[in-house]
Amino acid sequence: MPAGNDSGKFRRWLEALGLDKYLKEFEADKLVHIGLFFILVALWCWAVAELKISYLSKFLSFIIVAQTWFFYGIAMEFVQEYLKNGRSFDVKDMIADGIGCGLALLASIPFIRRKQSADPL
Repeated sequence: MPAGNDSGKFRRWLEALGLDKYLKEFEADKLVHIGLFFILVALWCWAVAELKISYLSKFLSFIIVAQTWFFYGIAMEFVQEYLKNGRSFDVKDMIADGIGCGLALLASIPFIRRKQSADPL
């Protein structure tokens, strides 16, 4: 099946859902923001999961890690705005950072239980 035909089906599917306007406005650097913040939060959550603390403490620590990196992303956008270093302030970058943090938090939660059951404390 030719790739062009699949692309047309995908575009019609997006149009039917009303998502085609978002595809036109899509910026690839947002995927980079999502990916980087996902990796940052996931690695920190992995480190926290190795600690010998209670389930609730790990869960709250995961949330604190995700919030900290999210606020870091917001702060960096304001730094870009006020330092005039050739980069620009973009609210969409903050949203992408938040999405990456949230996805990593959701992906990391199962590791609390898995690690908890492996380490009887």
